[in-house]
Amino acid sequence: MNYFILSIFSSIIGTVLMILIYTYLYAAYRERYFGFWILSCLLLLLRNIFFDSGMLDWVQSLGWFSCFQGITFGALLIFVQGTYLFVGKPVNRRWLYAATGLFLLGCMFSIMHLPFVYRLLPCTFFGGITGIWLGITFMRHLQLRSISKLLLGYGFIFWGIHSLDMPFLIDEAWFLPWGYLIESFLRLFVAIATLLVYFEKDLINKEAIYRLLAENAVDSIYRYQLMPTPKLEYISPSIYSCTGYTPKEFYADANLLLNLIYPEDFTMFYHFINNPARLDHSPHSFRLTRKDKNTIWVEQTCVPIYGKDGKLLALEGIIRDITSRKSLEQIALRADRLNTVGEMAASVAHEIRNPMTTVRGYLQLLMNKKEFSLYLDQFELMIQELDRTNSIIREYLCMAREKRSDFKKCCLNSIIKSLMPLIQAEAIASAADVTHNLAEIPEQQLDENEIRQLLLNLVRNGLEAMPTGGRLNICTFMDKDKVILSVSDKGPGIPDHILNNLGKPFLTTKDNGTGLGLPMCYRIAQRHQADIQVKTSNQGTTFFIRFSI
Repeated sequence: MNYFILSIFSSIIGTVLMILIYTYLYAAYRERYFGFWILSCLLLLLRNIFFDSGMLDWVQSLGWFSCFQGITFGALLIFVQGTYLFVGKPVNRRWLYAATGLFLLGCMFSIMHLPFVYRLLPCTFFGGITGIWLGITFMRHLQLRSISKLLLGYGFIFWGIHSLDMPFLIDEAWFLPWGYLIESFLRLFVAIATLLVYFEKDLINKEAIYRLLAENAVDSIYRYQLMPTPKLEYISPSIYSCTGYTPKEFYADANLLLNLIYPEDFTMFYHFINNPARLDHSPHSFRLTRKDKNTIWVEQTCVPIYGKDGKLLALEGIIRDITSRKSLEQIALRADRLNTVGEMAASVAHEIRNPMTTVRGYLQLLMNKKEFSLYLDQFELMIQELDRTNSIIREYLCMAREKRSDFKKCCLNSIIKSLMPLIQAEAIASAADVTHNLAEIPEQQLDENEIRQLLLNLVRNGLEAMPTGGRLNICTFMDKDKVILSVSDKGPGIPDHILNNLGKPFLTTKDNGTGLGLPMCYRIAQRHQADIQVKTSNQGTTFFIRFSI
């Protein structure tokens, strides 16, 4: 008898533990189906206390036996309803019909005073089928590839099988305590398996969220192992849009990223990586050569991973494409330079021109004196140099911030057509050919004189880039909400050290150049709220001026 009481007590403890675990999971996840499972376990606990313990004489009483069946069927149906909520499907009404039919069958067997084994059969059969169905359902619908899902599924299946053997072994006095002990163990086993499933599911969901964040981040996230064998352990898919190489290509070649570093930046990058004191403090900017051979700027933030012995084991970091930011910085730097030049022009240009005018006047006066007739050529040369200096100052003054543009509604194509005779004449003098392709574009607010100056500067630069002749092409076209003016030449291209400093005053590759033509173009574009883009190679150079409508 003591063993029987101990087995009943263990069954109650198993049920209480199920209730506590399901309550904890409900508090953690706030899912409705946990509420149904808690209610089902509460009904099983009532059955353990009042019926299984022998507190009530329910075996021979039709009323109490019907109550026993009602609690058992109710607990099972509530658990089934919670499981349907878990899998996201509506409850199949056949469960209710089957439970009602078997309940009435059990009551009829009790009225007929059939042996207790037969009276228990409908209830235990329903419990066994329910347990097996629950096990199969969890194994089928849990999106996990782990042992915890199998433990939960097989736990319900064995619980269902154990329910089926109850009518046949309940009269065996030696087995009755063991039956309740096995049932309590299965309840505890199912509860712990459920807890493991949800812990693992939570970890998988968090891992999926982190992986989703990493794989959909605009920046490229990586982990590079240094010890014991250098290799790239992880790199996010966004590296493809940055470099043109897929993650698989980086995994296959551990040195691929190093090979992409721009040659002039490699030494600086090497010193950065090999100086752990700098890794934690500030990002490092360098250039990469993409798969399509274009050069981009990237910024790397790196975190060193050390072992217990203090050795550097790995590097974790983020690579960000900052090409557009670098372009904006160059534009801002160029604008700042132009503003500086403008301020200088406004303050000193007039002071320079005044004495020059005086010198030129005296030179013209001296030219008319007979005693200086032998030096006419020298005087003319000095006057020409003064005029050239004056023209440089005039261009210098054009970049002053105080200049106001005279905007009028006009068409860019009309300005180009009006300049074509002059452009053709300059092209013939340079043994070059000029073509134009003007698409239909809308009218804009433009300063005609400034646009003429911009176009002539670009045309002259293009012609001077083709000293042996070539073709210069002038085009206009629409690109979304932009009007584009392009000037293309077939020259040798712009060197990198010049390309990176375009728009810087006094920077020129010409023997007699002033270095003020392109800065003036950038100033004019700035006043028209346009931007200038340059595409250059050894096949030629194209300037794109993008006007906003």
